[in-house]
Amino acid sequence: MSDSTKESIHKEFELERMILFSDAVFAIAITLLIIEIKFPQLPEGYRMGPDLWQFLKPTLKEFLAFALSFFFIGVSWARHLKMFRYLRAYNDRVIFLNLFSMFFIVTFPFSASAFFHFRPDFMFPMVIYFGNVMMIFTANFLLSLYIFKRNTHLSVPGFDAEKKYIYLVNRGFAISLCAGFLIILIAGIATNFRGDLLAYSCWATVLLMLGTRRWAHRYKPKKETIHS
Repeated sequence: MSDSTKESIHKEFELERMILFSDAVFAIAITLLIIEIKFPQLPEGYRMGPDLWQFLKPTLKEFLAFALSFFFIGVSWARHLKMFRYLRAYNDRVIFLNLFSMFFIVTFPFSASAFFHFRPDFMFPMVIYFGNVMMIFTANFLLSLYIFKRNTHLSVPGFDAEKKYIYLVNRGFAISLCAGFLIILIAGIATNFRGDLLAYSCWATVLLMLGTRRWAHRYKPKKETIHS
């Protein structure tokens, strides 16, 4: 076996380690999200009654935060998977950008726990939460920008349509979430982080993100021909 072949195998192994590390971070973050949710404490001897909703209400709010967080982490993982499908080499900048992305995945359970405590008269936790979401997808965009636009030799040759689609989706998510977070921040400052305006801004940000995904769909190739 030649030295170049050995080096190629070694590089491939290191790239696989980076991907496995990233997958582990995603898995741990999702696990930590559900660990935070506990079934409510019911009075001893409690039987089903009309007041059950009052006991379940806090847990349902926590589960809503979990479901929304699972969605965001799942979408981020899917974007990460699609990017690395076309990666054949890496350098120190790729490692740094990947770690930068993983940092905001790791902090997501903290942001979700803040989400648990929002109230109509105290919406600041929503700003923390959507700020974290914005940074996750901004980091994804920076990674795809570096791989597919700035250093194209790091990706496998060809598949230009697929790479363009991945890049456009990541860029669209980043722009829409940055714009949405700016709206949330302005609404929060204007209302002292309370009231319906801030809540509507948060949900509008989610819809804006989904709308961006639909816009980018026009550039989606009919069929992807590479698997990993």
